[in-house]
Amino acid sequence: MIIETKEDVVRLSGSLTRNQWMTIKAAANLLLTNHPEGIIVDCSHLDSISEDGAKTFLEAMRDIEAAKSRILVVSLPQHVLAVLKTVPGVRSQLPIADSIEEARASLRMANRPAALRDKAPSGPVDPSKRTFNVLVPIVANMELGYGAALAARLSRGAKADIRLVYFLEVPRTLPLNAPLVDEEQSAERMLRDAVAAARQEGAAASEHVERVRDAAEGILAAARNYAVDILVLGATTEPLAGDQHERFHFLVDTLIHRSPCEVIVGRQKPPL
Repeated sequence: MIIETKEDVVRLSGSLTRNQWMTIKAAANLLLTNHPEGIIVDCSHLDSISEDGAKTFLEAMRDIEAAKSRILVVSLPQHVLAVLKTVPGVRSQLPIADSIEEARASLRMANRPAALRDKAPSGPVDPSKRTFNVLVPIVANMELGYGAALAARLSRGAKADIRLVYFLEVPRTLPLNAPLVDEEQSAERMLRDAVAAARQEGAAASEHVERVRDAAEGILAAARNYAVDILVLGATTEPLAGDQHERFHFLVDTLIHRSPCEVIVGRQKPPL
C-alpha cells in the first residue's frame, strides 16, 4: 500500500490487507498539527481491502476523536465499501463524504472558536472580575436568532461572554461526525445572521456548531457540563409553521424545567 499526504489529505493507494494505522499514524498526526479541525482520508485509489485492513479506519477514528478532532473518509469504491459493511463497528461509525470538497466544507464548520469554557472555575472568584457565560442556542427549523440580539442587550454593562451555538441534530442512523452538507450550510447562514444581530446591539459573540443527537438534551448537557450562567432563547414574531410550534414549546418547557442555570425566554417586538 502507498501512503501520500498533501495539505489535509491522506491518500491511500493499492491494497489494504492488514491494519496499517500505526504506519499511517505518524503522517496523520503531522497533518493534524496544521489542521486541528480534522483530516481527510482519500480512498479513491484503493484497489482492495481485507477485514483486517478495515480495522485501520476503526483505530484511526478512536485515536483522532480521542484527540478531539475529526476524520472523514472520501471516495470509497463500492467494492471497498462492501467489505467495510462486514466489519462490526466500522461502517456504522465511519464518517463518509462523497468528495474532498464536501469533506473540507464540513471540517470548516468545526474550525471555529470553542463554544464554551472547558469547566467551571474551581474555588472562589472575585465578583468584580467575574465573566458571565451566556449561551444562545440555535436549532434548525426554529426562529431562535433573536436570542443573539436579546443576549447582547441583556449583557450591556456586564462582563459577558456570549456564545452562539448551533446544535446540529445528527440522525442516530449516521455517525455523529458524518458530513451533512445542507444542514451545515444552514448552520453557517443562521450563525452568520446571529453574529450580525449581536453586533448591531454593540456586542461581540463567538460562534460554534455542536453535533448532538437531540437538541434539547444537547443544550442541557452544555448547561450542566460547562460554566453556563445564563441561557437565552429568543423567538421572532413570525408564526411557526407545521411542527415548529410544537417543537419550540417543547424545547422551552424542557429547558425551563430541567436547566441548571438561569433561563431567559424573550419574544421580538412586533413591527408597528
